[in-house]
Amino acid sequence: MSEPKRPIDILEFLGGQGHSPETLKIIDVGALDVGEVEPWARLLETGAGTLIGFEPNQAECDKLNAAGRPNSRYLPHALGDGQAHTLHIGTEPMTSSLFPPDQAVMKQFHCLWELCETAGEERVETRRLDDIAEVRPADFIKLDVQGAELMVLEAGAQVLADTLAVQAEVSFLPIYRDQALFADVDAFLRAQGFAFHTMVGVGSRPFRPLIKDGNPNRGFAQVIWSNALYFRDPASFPEMAGKSPGALLRVAVLAHELYGAFDLAAAALQHYGAAKAPGLATAYIRALMDADPSITARK
Repeated sequence: MSEPKRPIDILEFLGGQGHSPETLKIIDVGALDVGEVEPWARLLETGAGTLIGFEPNQAECDKLNAAGRPNSRYLPHALGDGQAHTLHIGTEPMTSSLFPPDQAVMKQFHCLWELCETAGEERVETRRLDDIAEVRPADFIKLDVQGAELMVLEAGAQVLADTLAVQAEVSFLPIYRDQALFADVDAFLRAQGFAFHTMVGVGSRPFRPLIKDGNPNRGFAQVIWSNALYFRDPASFPEMAGKSPGALLRVAVLAHELYGAFDLAAAALQHYGAAKAPGLATAYIRALMDADPSITARK
């Protein structure tokens, strides 16, 4: 994920207003290091967040723990439905999946089967998210487990009950056999009280034989996968203001810091303010507009 531009520092802003949020807990399911800076890095560096990550490859998990990332801990568990499964190890480790890659689907495109072809198999015992005490209470869950996202979510319904935001990699084509597609993940998360917010990044490849600008990794129009972002349905914000107003502060931080979703952050602060701090959302909006003239407000 690319890092959003932040006109203001929301942690400094909230602290200056006397309303610093509680420490956020971030859960990273599929934490293999692919060389990208995660958008929650600053939350961990400042102590505003802690992270529990899952990477079933023991060597990779050890490497993550040895890296000394602040306020982070990684566990060598394969998350799933609690049953034993065959892990299909891809040519590129990041493509390994509990589901076998579908050669017929992938070979329609350039540079897909070559990454995902099974190079080995390993029998693994999966763990249910609901059975792992360390993840609770989770504020934000990110999933990237190559088609097993719905399996993990269905076995984590109790954890999801208190979760504020979920980012799940989703597929629009069944590149792994029997995997859930976006529509399945979307229906499940909506039933848990989440609302779709946006897609983060797009995965595409060109159908064979055509290639654009000599780049076989750049699709023409076909979207194959993306990362679907969900927040608690804003329709539930009034109820949250009464039952758990602090959760609205954490929604605002996640929306602002991770995604540059300043409008959603303002909406969360409006409902928090109605319960705890009248004028807080107005001050946030004014600070945004002062820092970035392209941002304006009107009823």
